[in-house]
Amino acid sequence: MGLLVDRAFIDAVTAAPALREMIRDSLIEALFTRNDRVLPKDIVAVLSREPSVTVKVKSDNEVQKLIRVANGQESTVTLGLPAEDYHYVRRQLGVSKDRDIGVYVRPRVVTTHPWIVPPQGGIEVDVRDLSSIVVDAKGNRALAGVGATWKALYDEAARAGRLVPFFPLVPLDYAIGDALVGDAVLHSYAAPFRRYLYGVRSFASHGQRTRLGFEEVPNHGTGYDALGLLQNSMSEFVVPVAMSVALIPRARVVKNWVYQFPDVATLAAALGKLTASGRSLLYANVYDGAAWALLHPGAPAAPILLELGIAGAPTVVTAREKALDTLLAGSTGKTSDTPSAYDAEARVYSRTGDRIGRLLIPGYVTAPATALPDLFAKLMEVSDSSTANLAVFGAVRRTGTVSLAPAFAAPKEAPKMAAVSRTLWSKVERIPGVSYLSRLAELWADDAMYRARLGVLLRLKDEIDSARAVEPTVPM
Repeated sequence: MGLLVDRAFIDAVTAAPALREMIRDSLIEALFTRNDRVLPKDIVAVLSREPSVTVKVKSDNEVQKLIRVANGQESTVTLGLPAEDYHYVRRQLGVSKDRDIGVYVRPRVVTTHPWIVPPQGGIEVDVRDLSSIVVDAKGNRALAGVGATWKALYDEAARAGRLVPFFPLVPLDYAIGDALVGDAVLHSYAAPFRRYLYGVRSFASHGQRTRLGFEEVPNHGTGYDALGLLQNSMSEFVVPVAMSVALIPRARVVKNWVYQFPDVATLAAALGKLTASGRSLLYANVYDGAAWALLHPGAPAAPILLELGIAGAPTVVTAREKALDTLLAGSTGKTSDTPSAYDAEARVYSRTGDRIGRLLIPGYVTAPATALPDLFAKLMEVSDSSTANLAVFGAVRRTGTVSLAPAFAAPKEAPKMAAVSRTLWSKVERIPGVSYLSRLAELWADDAMYRARLGVLLRLKDEIDSARAVEPTVPM
């Protein structure tokens, strides 16, 4: 489920007589934590529902059949299941016949937490086997199934002599489709992920094949902006099955340099010089010592580290090294032989992701580099008040902004998640230029312009999903 479903449900619940006088933020927290001492039984029942069946698909045609079963065009007979499985699926979906049968795509990895409203019966689609990756003959793009992992795409591009130009902000073992149906944030130093996402193959609620964007050219250069409009809510409008993404040539030399800094203030000053210099980088990642230890167990760590991805001809890389050493003169040391976590073997990368994934990550914070000292101080205050050790993963953009994913060593339980998220939001919103991106914060937001934009999306959903088969909203 997603933002539109949650917002529509919260708006409906707010009108319930038993909850009409309840403060909206308190209501959201009660729904998120499933507080049955506050919520009526029928609402608790909605929040306790699970998918009727989970189906692991292996092809686009299987996805299409599931959608047609959900919208009533076909019966479960067409799924071609063995007798025992067929009987189970028919019985389970029959229980939901008084409600819309929705189709829901299961993300491979959720960084923060699921949306409040769970799937209401219906069909959960496991897309892990939609994992094919095809690099075109010229090497300019790859067509990847939504179940293919980012790491598999990165490795396949390397075998073709190409490079994936975007990287996960938090180094978890995401599927590439998690950027559409989950909460994965993919980034590069040069541009946001949307610059590298060409098109999405999908199925609409009536079972037709649909394409958003174009598979050969960047969407942002066409004037066709439906892909950008729907990217962050893709799974609420269509069921995506494959994505066309850009690749870039792999330079003769690709280096991973790590600079150590004594404190955040020194790093912030260095980042100001770096982003103003116009230097070309693949990535510029920021870590505190705790995050670095999770990525590289046993490796020495400074209080704060800056990891740079450099690519080019040997002579160019040598010249860039000297220039960067000058720009980052405030560092206390540099290592040029630390391997990038991206280049690790797939199983090692996956284990690292599992280790990081145990931490509580409430959301993402984006701030100007100049605000980093104040922001890190606020993060430490949240850590102290929550009695949870802090690890910080971050990425720098050439625009001079830094996105951070604060990770806390705390139980990933709903009450703790709500408390940490609320504390973090109350701390960082006071810093000029800072924005907080989280699923809970998107539900707290209630200004008129934000609600107007959501209204446009809801009306668009009514048109695109008129069959009410793709994550239908939940009537009260």
